[in-house]
Amino acid sequence: MSITTASLLPDPPKRKQLESLLQRAVHQFLSVALPAEAIHFSIPNGLMRSKQAGARAKGEALRAGIPDLCVIYRSKAFFIELKAPHGRMSPAQREMARKLIYCGAAVCMCRSVEEVEASLLEAAIPLRARLS
Repeated sequence: MSITTASLLPDPPKRKQLESLLQRAVHQFLSVALPAEAIHFSIPNGLMRSKQAGARAKGEALRAGIPDLCVIYRSKAFFIELKAPHGRMSPAQREMARKLIYCGAAVCMCRSVEEVEASLLEAAIPLRARLS
């Protein structure tokens, strides 16, 4: 039996793990970078682990396709969908993005903290801190 260097390396993180790590990094960035009059929060749709929990959440207004994060700044809602490098938005996510935009919110899909920063600046949300 031969052992290669590749066999000693851990398995690369799965897409959901990559998205979770990205969401944590974006949360840390937003906690420092957003102006004091802004707030951000996550929308934990992906945490429904059982049919019972999903049914209860749906009865409490859970909606398929809601983006991962929301930033509220000066009466404007800005939603952020986070994706791993090769991830794509589901049909429900695309439809929800269209509805949110129709309702006057801004929606973006980002694959990195740098893309989040650029999207916020494009949406005219001033930042107290910037990536170096």
